[in-house]
Amino acid sequence: MDIIAEATAEINLFIQNIGEWFRSDVEGNKAAEDAILDMFHPDFIMITPGGAAVNFKELSAWLPTVYGLKPDISVEVEDIKAQYVQADSVLMTYTEFQYREEGDNKRIATAFFVRAEDGKLKWHHLQETWSPIAER
Repeated sequence: MDIIAEATAEINLFIQNIGEWFRSDVEGNKAAEDAILDMFHPDFIMITPGGAAVNFKELSAWLPTVYGLKPDISVEVEDIKAQYVQADSVLMTYTEFQYREEGDNKRIATAFFVRAEDGKLKWHHLQETWSPIAER
């Protein structure tokens, strides 16, 4: 599998996993938590839509607190594209939609993936920006 296909698969898998986690469609145990966190590089940093910087340690502390918190959520991803590619890293963009009874939201995301020492492609940086959601 080429690096673009790998990154695309990582994005789709994470969107699926976080939706299941928010809805408690998976066991809320350490093994499930570790499976999600294993997708991220230890040096991971995220800039949230609100402008806060979140590192791997903070992501790890946040994840158990949101288990089952959004039982009605549906999360979808569209427009996954590679923007820059090197042998062991790739910069991707995508659009994420979150649908809930209390309101929907849309995020434009830029994600940088790097090949880690274990050979897996890992999330290294994520920047999300709020975007108006159009009626579908």
